[in-house]
Amino acid sequence: MNSATGGQQGEPGPGERTAEEVFTEFMDAMEDTVKQSGTTWPGWDRNDTSDYVSEPCGVHARADGRLYQRQIEGGPVDDPPAAVERMKAHLETKGYTIGNIFDTMGGNITGIQLNAESPRRLLVQFTPSKETSFIKVVGECTLDPAARKKTT
Repeated sequence: MNSATGGQQGEPGPGERTAEEVFTEFMDAMEDTVKQSGTTWPGWDRNDTSDYVSEPCGVHARADGRLYQRQIEGGPVDDPPAAVERMKAHLETKGYTIGNIFDTMGGNITGIQLNAESPRRLLVQFTPSKETSFIKVVGECTLDPAARKKTT
């Protein structure tokens, strides 16, 4: 096991994967979360890969790498706690570590939030609610200079 990557020996270390690899994984994680969510996401289209701009992140030093992230807004979920339990079980089967689950969202008393991290440190945040739901995915940081270009 390579503790720096969470994967097997011989896998790329932190920041070593290509921009294409981390972007594809980011998009796949968003799509998987959408499909498992139990609601609709009118602003999401997995096939639309244009106009993504990466943001600075740190691998070896502050802001030496780039990552992709996006938050989307979706429809309501009838039973947010049940939706979180289903998502939690699904993500665990994919090797994610489940982080905090917030069931007290301040003014949003009908929502609940699940935070999870993949073995390669991709973050998924799922927030189902009886009014509006949200998904946020933050991809892995890469040192590949190609990540500095807007996707087409």
